[in-house]
Amino acid sequence: MRNMFIKVVLLTFLLLVAVACGSAEASAPAESETEQETAVTDSGEEAADVTIDERADWPEEFVIGVFAGDDAEVALEGSEPLQEYLEAKLGIPVVAQTGTSYSAVIEAMRAGRVDAMQVGPFSFVLAEREAGAIPIATTVNESRDVTEYDADLFPYYFSVFVTKRSSGIQTLQDLEGIDFAFVDPASTSGRNAPVVRLINEIDGLETPEDVDDWLEPIFAGSHPSAVQALINDKVTAAATYEGNLINMREEGIAEVCGFEEGRVGVPLSQERLDKVYEECPEGHLVVIAQSDPIPNTPFAISPHLPESFRNAVQEALLATADDPEFIKEYGSWYVDPSEMLDIADVSAFYDVVRNIAAITVEE
Repeated sequence: MRNMFIKVVLLTFLLLVAVACGSAEASAPAESETEQETAVTDSGEEAADVTIDERADWPEEFVIGVFAGDDAEVALEGSEPLQEYLEAKLGIPVVAQTGTSYSAVIEAMRAGRVDAMQVGPFSFVLAEREAGAIPIATTVNESRDVTEYDADLFPYYFSVFVTKRSSGIQTLQDLEGIDFAFVDPASTSGRNAPVVRLINEIDGLETPEDVDDWLEPIFAGSHPSAVQALINDKVTAAATYEGNLINMREEGIAEVCGFEEGRVGVPLSQERLDKVYEECPEGHLVVIAQSDPIPNTPFAISPHLPESFRNAVQEALLATADDPEFIKEYGSWYVDPSEMLDIADVSAFYDVVRNIAAITVEE
């Protein structure tokens, strides 16, 4: 009996040990899993703190809208150095898309078909109104044959009134009733800046409609076409930007007086204008008046793009001033005019254009 009792006690003890070990072994993985969960959670939180991917919401492709002018193929070819440069800096494909007019490029941004644009400053102001375009940098152009960075060049230019020396026109007042070539209704230097100059200069002109009634205007479609109309005697005078005259002279298309140094952004006094006019040969093109300074074309970007991407594009553009190869190929570089002119930001540089728009555009 006693032996039987001892056997039962031993059996019970062994069963308890077995159950205890089983419970311990079963609980061990649960403890390990808890530790692993904690480790994963801790690791994930730590990674989130130090490896936030700012590029996660960047676009897969960056599309820039440009005005085609007279030749879309030439416009696309001219944008290639910028596309290649930005692709290298941003690490995503960069594509250029042309519009047949300034308004077409603006509409493309409004509709979300382009992410950025390079159009004239007046067109930018319209794009700001209609598509929320944000200016992030301003171009600086070098018109001479050798294109290199020049810290003395400012990011603005002038619209000019140009005629033939043989036309007998020497003052703005002389333009009354003559055939006159503007560029495009949304062109800054080819329409709106000269219109404002005439409104400010000629008694009785108060609106763009007054100017159009006072002149006999046409819209040539592009700056070269406006000057070509003058060369071909289809009009007696035209408006364009000074760089267009320099370029057409260098290409052998136009005989132009003045601009001996081949530079844009140089104010011309009345005394200087009169001297060039008197010395200009018959039949050559000559400038009779300038507009007020006009900010250069901005690089404007869609407000719908992430801020980190907009900042990366701006940083890349501003670095072009330190890239001689890019400047040589592209003929321009980009600056932040607020740093040069002690103004609030890039946008403030275009206040003068907004003032022009207030006069020339109906709300």
